[in-house]
Amino acid sequence: MATGSGPRTAARIFRTVWRKPGISRVDIASSLSLDKSTVTNQVNRLIDLGLIIETEEGEASCKGGRRPIQLVINKKFGRIIGIEVQLGAYVAVVVDLSGEVLGERRGSIELSTENFADSVLGIIAATRAEFGCGDDLLGVGVGIGGLVDSKKGRIRYSIPIGIDSPIDFGKTVADMLEVPCSIENDANCCAWGELAFNRGEDLRDFLFALVEYRRPLTKSLREGIGVGFGVVLGGKVHAGAHGNSGEFRSVFCDGEGKLQLSLREDELARLDRDADVLRRTTDELARNMAMLINTMDFDRVYIGGDIECLDDELPATLLRRLEENWMYPLPKSVDIRYSSLGGKAVAYGAAGMILDRLVSERLLPGLGADPSAATGA
Repeated sequence: MATGSGPRTAARIFRTVWRKPGISRVDIASSLSLDKSTVTNQVNRLIDLGLIIETEEGEASCKGGRRPIQLVINKKFGRIIGIEVQLGAYVAVVVDLSGEVLGERRGSIELSTENFADSVLGIIAATRAEFGCGDDLLGVGVGIGGLVDSKKGRIRYSIPIGIDSPIDFGKTVADMLEVPCSIENDANCCAWGELAFNRGEDLRDFLFALVEYRRPLTKSLREGIGVGFGVVLGGKVHAGAHGNSGEFRSVFCDGEGKLQLSLREDELARLDRDADVLRRTTDELARNMAMLINTMDFDRVYIGGDIECLDDELPATLLRRLEENWMYPLPKSVDIRYSSLGGKAVAYGAAGMILDRLVSERLLPGLGADPSAATGA
């Protein structure tokens, strides 16, 4: 067994309890290959900090003896705000550490490169005021469509929002807050949400297809549908060589342009009321996705966004296209499911992204380098 008393060990224990609610100290020590006394000391400190709590005792082993005490995350320790920003509207959610949505706020907003920072800060302030997020606010995550360098905190370009010159989100927004704040591509946010809040499964390699139908149409977003792919490899969201992952354009599109699919602009504008257009859109999406899924050998696919509200057959169509795209006699086994978050998928995922950062970078109170001084976010 290894020993360890530093913040990294505390963070590993916290993440283990968060991933496996009800785990015991003994099982933590076994899972992390840590000395039992180390786990006991770290768990007691995390309990004193209010990050985890003890629940009712578990079942005794077959050899009898004392029943183990179960540990869970204290979901009331703090809250996180997740925000999706679109050209004409936004969605904000407040979640606790378990991923439960405590509140939701929606509104209209007119965005430009010049007012983007002030607009986002205004959304954050309004959400905090409505839901009383004060000292218990742990962080804020923001998701938008476009090219986003999440590590540097920069928006490079966004066709959906109409941003045509770089925005330093870190300096203009994140540095204005007293808690950690990050921005990410909207489809990647959705992937982060599944990784962060889907605690019942060990997700490693999967695709999240974000499909949003936007109305009314605007000059900057004429196509009426927004599609992005969040790719997870080895349990991590794939950022790409240049931080540009997440954006999508169909292989059936010819030439340059801002349409993501090969259908005409006027056709996509009636996606929600023309069954033939919806069928063709669904099929084109499925054909693009099938190639990627088969090539990367994903075993899980999530479909999210407000396409869930349309009467589409994307899962069935995708399954058929997967089989047609596969050359070998070996059967394909891909679990295709809706995210069930609908129009909240991006905002919820943005909250998941910031939660992962809080833990992995040890930004939660008590997980920092100086435990005796770690009293704030």
